[in-house]
This record gives sequence, C-alpha cells and structure tokens, in this order.
Amino acid sequence: MDFFKVVESRRSIRRFKNQEVPNKLMEKVLNSGKMAPSGGNMQPWEFIIVKEKYIISKIIESTFVGFQKKCRSKQDWIGTASLLIIVCADLKRTVSRYSEMGKEIALLDTAASIENILLASTALGLGCCWVSGFDKQKLSVILKLPRLIVPIAILPLGYPEDIPASPHKFSLKEIIHFERFGNQDP
Repeated sequence: MDFFKVVESRRSIRRFKNQEVPNKLMEKVLNSGKMAPSGGNMQPWEFIIVKEKYIISKIIESTFVGFQKKCRSKQDWIGTASLLIIVCADLKRTVSRYSEMGKEIALLDTAASIENILLASTALGLGCCWVSGFDKQKLSVILKLPRLIVPIAILPLGYPEDIPASPHKFSLKEIIHFERFGNQDP
C-alpha cells in the first residue's frame, strides 16, 4: 500500500475478528516500531506481547475510559484483539545520556515507535488502536515492570471487524502559521 494511502487509511480499530495474527505479521509490525528514530539512538522502547486471556483480563481491569481514572467503565473491547502490544519506555536508557531531560525524550521516542506500529498495522491489513486510558501503576504491577520501565500505550492488534469513517481533522489552513504563531498568510 502506498505510504500516503496508509497514513490516510489509519483508524483506531476497536472491534476485531476472532482471527489470530500470525507471528510473522506481528514481527513485521514490531520491526517497524523498532525502526523509529530516537534521540541519540537510545531506542528506549520495550515491547511486551500479551496473548494469554487471563493476563489480558487483568490488563483490562487497569483501564478506564477518557480521563475518568476512577471510572467503573473499563475498555473491555481490547479483549477481542488477537494480542496486545504493551509499549514501554526505558527511562534509564535515555536518562543515562540526557539526565532528567531524558525522561521526556524517551516518551517522544516511544511515541514515534508507536506511530510506526500503527502505520505498519494498517499497511498489513491489520487493525490497531493507541490506548492510553490505563493506570500505569496497576499495569506495571500486572506486567512486573522494573521501576524505570514505564508503560506508555496498550496497542490491541488484530484483524478489524469493521473500519470506522475518518474522524474530523483540522484543515491545514487552520493549523499552519508562517514565521510566527497566528500569522496564517504566507
């Protein structure tokens, strides 16, 4: 699939077919994630693959909807995915080079990795969604993460049951500024 078509076709998929993703495709997706750029080439991402339904149910219990951390509503739909990719940032790796600023750099680098995973999923005919509504501490306990390995995203991966329509996106004219903020005339 053409790169620009992939970018325009990417959607947040929240309904999956009951069909396993072959390991070969999962590895292609993860390889795309590891190829992301990173500050100082520190590559702070770590990927945890979860297929075990019992662990997935525990992960669902760490989720919430929107900004409602204490909300009783969980993101149960992620349990329909073939597998979960938990993308974590190794803060120690970047802090060792960039001091305290390394924490922010690790988050930015990991976000680039996540975007590559989302785009690769689309290119391969898979569906994925960037889930950030979860309790980091609870998820860290479930996954037995060391102190400086921080979960950034839960990425349910599978074959899409359906593909939603494109959400509203701002026009370029609304978000481009020339020479300084607020100047939208070239």
